[in-house]
Amino acid sequence: MAPLPLHPFEIVDSRLPKGPPSEEHPITTPMTLLLCRYPLGQYLSNPNFTLIYSTRNPYDEYQDPLYSILTAGSQAPLEPSADTEKKTFWMKTYSENTGLLEKLEEQGILRRTGQVEKQGFVELVAVETVLKRGEWAETCSNQECRRREMIGDEEKRMVRCLRCKESYYCGKECQAQDWPQHKKACKTYQKLSGKSVPASGSG
Repeated sequence: MAPLPLHPFEIVDSRLPKGPPSEEHPITTPMTLLLCRYPLGQYLSNPNFTLIYSTRNPYDEYQDPLYSILTAGSQAPLEPSADTEKKTFWMKTYSENTGLLEKLEEQGILRRTGQVEKQGFVELVAVETVLKRGEWAETCSNQECRRREMIGDEEKRMVRCLRCKESYYCGKECQAQDWPQHKKACKTYQKLSGKSVPASGSG
């Protein structure tokens, strides 16, 4: 089944100049962004989500697509989503992300689950994606690649590991290259999701 199309949305950032981008101002507001998932890290139940620009910048080829890191590192227990096509995670809502959650709620990108966690002097907020798998961009799990899906790219949408269904790759070449690193994690992801698929090479 074909994945859902990527879901771009606009965010206003008052720190940036207004109007369409130009050579003088390659980044302006409002910005068109994508929710993007980075490969799973240390905290398996707390997936890494970011915001990236939806397209490559025509005025600055070296512009990093990353706009904001959303996930806050935490091992605090987190209630998973009842919908297997959605994800929950602890969001950093302070410092440079102040006011960002409210904007994402208005755009129908994230919603609060009601869980909060005190971490030092700050409070983490548990959120669930309103978007479903396929509507957010994935990042290639191959450490030698790390390409992000963006609108307008010539490359096809990424494929996911058929065993754990959590790691994504540009194609078979990236998947095979990452298999020695992914093999152990793949088994862990399967155990967490309650499914196990016999290994016979790369997924």
